[in-house]
Amino acid sequence: MNPQALEGMSRFRQKVIRLVVYEKKSVYETAIACGCTVDKVKRVLKKWKAVSRSQKCPEQPVHQG
Repeated sequence: MNPQALEGMSRFRQKVIRLVVYEKKSVYETAIACGCTVDKVKRVLKKWKAVSRSQKCPEQPVHQG
């Protein structure tokens, strides 16, 4: 996990990612710990996966045609 990517996110998102990714908590346990819904935890994780995926492959070649 890239710490620089976490710096740009809110404290809530950082907490969700820390619980799920580092501490291996389930989305249900994370939702209870954060006081939110499971759907919100899933949305945060979806965004995190997209951000971390885009940082692994920084630029896609652009095809002109």
